[in-house]
Amino acid sequence: MTMSIRSPDELRRMFGANLRQLSRQYSSVSELCRQLGINRTQFNRYLAGESFPRPDVLDRMCRFFEVDARILLRPLEEIETPPEHPAASALTEFLGSGPSTLTENLLPAGFYYATETGLDGSPATRHRLIHTRRLPQCTLVRSYEPENDGIPADTTRREVQGIAACAGRQIFILMSSRAAQNSRIYLVTRGAEENSERWRGIAICLSKTNAQATTMRRISLNYLGTQAKAALPAARAARRFKQSAA
Repeated sequence: MTMSIRSPDELRRMFGANLRQLSRQYSSVSELCRQLGINRTQFNRYLAGESFPRPDVLDRMCRFFEVDARILLRPLEEIETPPEHPAASALTEFLGSGPSTLTENLLPAGFYYATETGLDGSPATRHRLIHTRRLPQCTLVRSYEPENDGIPADTTRREVQGIAACAGRQIFILMSSRAAQNSRIYLVTRGAEENSERWRGIAICLSKTNAQATTMRRISLNYLGTQAKAALPAARAARRFKQSAA
């Protein structure tokens, strides 16, 4: 059987067309590049069908968009994809956790320094670093519980994950340790000033026993950007606070 041989230029154009289609669900190409860890200029070359990514970059992109390397060879609509999980539509269409609803203007992806204080204005009782990242279906949140909260020191026990979503301009973040330990809900809004990097609201700390034991605190989130090196000083500051409070 004779097989048609496509030129590298044809394959690049195929990849570029597929990548443009995958990228449409993101309102900000710059933010998409940051999440992928790809230079914007190079990403534009991929979109234009002028260049192929390295194998490691292609793997990163495939994992992010939940596709495989066939995007180099076939139109996206001809590639069979697994059926969408029922939870995906609940997150994107009902809860407002997808990137088209929870936009970069409402809650940029990246690192945040969170400070909880008592409702009576007492000194801060809890500091933590939070990281958010966008997926096509939702916005994920990850953090770690303070080491001096009676939780074992290993990271598996202290890890916290959750989702962020929005109702209009109000952001709600639901997160918990494994087995629904230390569950909490953040309800925050971005500062009124233009391009504010601070979100304020309340933290609802859920009790596993009864509703009367649920507590509330004030919460402040300061945006630190997308680079880990910019978040490290804040992480060290939170750790010093934990040690001094222990």
